[in-house]
Amino acid sequence: MNPAAILLTVFLGVFTGVVGAAELSKPVPDPDYCAQRDADPAKCVIQDGPPPKPVVRKKPQAPQIPPTPPDPAPEKPAQKQRG
Repeated sequence: MNPAAILLTVFLGVFTGVVGAAELSKPVPDPDYCAQRDADPAKCVIQDGPPPKPVVRKKPQAPQIPPTPPDPAPEKPAQKQRG
């Protein structure tokens, strides 16, 4: 086997092991610290899955107001008949 291929295989194996160990050693929040009133919420959140969906609140619909009828045309005064 080629020495470069052996070296590359060893390097990839070590790199994969380091990345896997880093994933397993995530710090666990301290329960005593998180029980304090002034604890930082960012340090006490455990995220085991995808982030929660944001809460979307719809604006209430405006009440439907029927359109007002147009003002009637002013009536013309009756013309006087001559005669």
